[in-house]
Amino acid sequence: MLATALAVPTAGCGDGAAPTRAQDGRVEVALDDYLLDPQRIRARAGRLRFRAVNRGRIGHTLRVLSGDREVVAIRTLLPGAAAEAAGRFERGDYKLVCSLGNHEELGMYGTLTVR
Repeated sequence: MLATALAVPTAGCGDGAAPTRAQDGRVEVALDDYLLDPQRIRARAGRLRFRAVNRGRIGHTLRVLSGDREVVAIRTLLPGAAAEAAGRFERGDYKLVCSLGNHEELGMYGTLTVR
């Protein structure tokens, strides 16, 4: 039984994969129950356009935060829906989260590193 418990993936845990790089100022993020994919993103400073697709069974949001400041916000997407939003990013580290209920605590978070 212990082996079975260890084999079950945990939402929000990184898999050690290299960060995904933004291509041509575009980033696509899948919102699932309860995971952002990719969880680690790298990009160059400047304007970035995020496209979020809800692949889960319940509603999700995508917020990109610099401290308490919201840089990009995609409102609640129902299952199967997609939306885009853009913002200007300076060098630094940003947090990606789903802001609904306790979704962030359940694993819906990630990081954006801008260089």
